[in-house]
Amino acid sequence: MARGGYATVYRAVQDSVGREVAIKMENRTLDNARDQARFLREARAAGRMSSHPHVVDLVDVGVTVDQHPYLIMELCDGSYLDRMRVKPLSPAEARDVGVKIADALVHTHANGVLHRDVKPANILYSHFNAAVLADFGLAVLGEMRDSSVTLEVLTPAYAPPEMFRHEAPSGAADVYSLCATLYAVMHGRPPRWPSDRSPGLLTLMHLFDEAIPDLPGVPRALTDLLRRGMHNDPRGRPSAQELLHELSSMHLDPYAPPPHPVYRSTSTYVPPPRPIPPSTPTLDETPTVTTDRKGFFAKWFSW
Repeated sequence: MARGGYATVYRAVQDSVGREVAIKMENRTLDNARDQARFLREARAAGRMSSHPHVVDLVDVGVTVDQHPYLIMELCDGSYLDRMRVKPLSPAEARDVGVKIADALVHTHANGVLHRDVKPANILYSHFNAAVLADFGLAVLGEMRDSSVTLEVLTPAYAPPEMFRHEAPSGAADVYSLCATLYAVMHGRPPRWPSDRSPGLLTLMHLFDEAIPDLPGVPRALTDLLRRGMHNDPRGRPSAQELLHELSSMHLDPYAPPPHPVYRSTSTYVPPPRPIPPSTPTLDETPTVTTDRKGFFAKWFSW
């Protein structure tokens, strides 16, 4: 289905139950301790978390005879990176995604797992599930206390400032990344991000001092909550549980139009039509969605 610098994704059928799955196979072999630790960390974190309804389901893991590790996962239709590039989400849609992923983070943090790479490309959707958190490749298990993350593997647009200082990881980093993600899916690009190009480290650190502007059509209460979640001081951010509570308590108009799009996308994903208010007669039909799976998985590994 797709090939990236770190892994190849295959579409397959699990013969025993006749369902389609995605197989993520590492391109490199497990010939050193670092690669082995990374694979085991991802497999253990994903396996422990996959029972949650908003964490991607992990079917199995293993190693091929030529030492290539692999993970077999549920097959999803696309990511919110695709969605926001086609058309930014409305505040109500973003709030609903935030509630689901915040609940997943509450579950992962309670089990001693930090994700550390929450971003639109790692929030997937399918016909049966509106949002699932995927790719625990940078996850930190509580018992490992591994704080080593190189700048090359971070996603700068969604990483908090403390990750660039190699500070000890905490759940506050995931909260920052989720709030930056929710802002991005309504805006069409990450907060404080002036262009598609990644700035240098010095410029990037200065960006954290810039104010996060309001978004047209987005209630001030939602923007203020996301700003608090992106506070430069981890102690100034709400916990995942507090973020979940505040998002769940926020009542937004589900029929309010989203902000104007910023990006033009080449994706073939066509968002389903907005729900029509109950007062208007509707036909009981299910919209047809065409999705470019190859393009989606290519973005998954490149972002």
